[in-house]
Order: sequence, then C-alpha cells, then structure tokens
Amino acid sequence: MTKNLSRLLWRRYRQWFWALLGISVLAGIAIALMDTESWSHHSSVLFSDQIDQWLVYQNSKYGSVSLFSYWFVFIAWLSGLLLMMQDLKGNFNQFLFASGYPRQRIYWTKLGMALTGLLAIDVVTALVQYLIYWLKLPHGMSFNLALPGFLTTWLSGLVLALVMFAICWFAALIVGQSGALVITVCGFTLSLVGLNTFFQGETILMATRDVEWLAMGLWLLAAVVLLVWGSFLFSRLSLEHDGEYLMFPRLRIPLYLVFVAYITFIFSINSGEWQPTVISFTVAAIFGYLWLWRPQLIEKWRQRRGN
Repeated sequence: MTKNLSRLLWRRYRQWFWALLGISVLAGIAIALMDTESWSHHSSVLFSDQIDQWLVYQNSKYGSVSLFSYWFVFIAWLSGLLLMMQDLKGNFNQFLFASGYPRQRIYWTKLGMALTGLLAIDVVTALVQYLIYWLKLPHGMSFNLALPGFLTTWLSGLVLALVMFAICWFAALIVGQSGALVITVCGFTLSLVGLNTFFQGETILMATRDVEWLAMGLWLLAAVVLLVWGSFLFSRLSLEHDGEYLMFPRLRIPLYLVFVAYITFIFSINSGEWQPTVISFTVAAIFGYLWLWRPQLIEKWRQRRGN
C-alpha cells in the first residue's frame, strides 16, 4: 500500500520536482559564476578564514564561495507553500481521502517525498556549483576545504531550509485562501528576516559558536513542532471549510493571540518607551479581530476602494 501511494504521489509531484531542479541548477550556475568574479588573486588559498572551526563559514576577504546557498532556503520555502496549497486547491486531497489510504500515511509519505526531493535538489545544485568553482579556479590558487566549517555550514543551512519549509507547509494547511496565504507567509517570513538581522546586531554574552548551535537547535525544534502538529491537523482536515481563511475554526483564538503578541513585540522591541507598545497592541488587536472574525468588513472596504 505504501509503495502504491508513493507512486501515486510521485506522478503528482514529479513535474514540480523536475522544474525546481532545473531552476535551481540554473540559479546555482549563476551564483557560482558571480562568486568566481569576486575572487582575488592576492592569496593562494581561498578558504583561509574560519573554515577549520565548527562555525558557519563566512566568506573570506579574498572572495565569496557559497558552500550552502540561501537559494536552497528559498526553494524549500516555495516548495512547502506550493505542494500543500496545490493539493488543497486541486481537490487532490479529496481524491486521496476517498482512495482509502490512512491520512497519517498520506501525510508522512507526502512529507518524506518532499524533503527527499528537496535534499536531492540541494545536493545536485551544490555539486554543479562546486564543479564550476573547480573549473574557474585560477592558476596557483587552491582550496583549504576543512570539514568542520563545511559540515556546520551545511547543517545550519539545512535546518534553516527545513524551518522555512515547515512554516509554509503548516500555513498552507490551515489557511484556505490562496491570496491571504501568500500575504501571510510573505509578511511573516520578512518579519523573521528582520528579527534575525536585529539580533545579529545585538551584543550577546555568549561565544559565537554557542549562539550558532543554540539557534540551530531552536530552529530545528520549531520545524519539528510544526510538522508534527501538521500531521495532527491533517488527520482532522475538513474540506467543508475550503475557501475560508482558516480551515480549522478552533485555531482562531490561538492564532489571534499569537498574532497580537508577535506584532506588538516586533514594533516595540527596539523602543524603550511604552507608547509604541500600546499603539502596536491596539492596531494589531483591531486588525486581527477584523481579519479573523469580521473578514466581510475588510472585503466590503476593498470593494469600495475598487469602485
């Protein structure tokens, strides 16, 4: 039964995976060519900074080398969004539910295929990039490719890609409107990038290595929680709420509380006064209420603006 389900899912997703692989390889080639243009001829060794430590590798002063490109994170983000959203919108889940396969088996088989496909895309694209690095290596220049920095960089990148995938995968499961889903996920992702930039600029009384490993652990925990929680919700998915903002009405109150707290935190984190906190809380509370409980009011407002 599992083998038949895997074949069915592969026939569904194979065009997506081949398309993502082709786009990813082309992007990897472009990234590698841009990296090689930045290489300096003043040093005979490219990997001379930090690569021999258990730290996420930072580009050396002699040029950039993408050991794990942030493009892989974007591919994971996009895949999590599209794979779950297309199945909900294309009635494929309804077909699977009527086929007699247990929902938990459907969920974990689909998830396993998605993650395996993404890992294969990352590895193939990285090999193409590394091949270009080797072919474009100037005469007299060499690599000092040590495993500590290489493994840490890849582990950190894979964890970040996994959590981005999990965020989009979970959001596409609980949000039933495509436009609202894209806006929600894009806004939340951009806010996470802003928070990460902010905290990187703060002075933390911990060693750089400890901070990086702590961050990886927290990201991994968040991804596991979202994916496991997604399996719980998938087994209780009711298609009668398709087209509504929330596919699970019971999540309305928890989502509202998280939204208000998160927005208030974002807009008041860098302020030492109470006014921004109060204003952020008030705006988030009102907007969240209208968005979750009174969406028809926002829709009427949009129609008036359109007229």
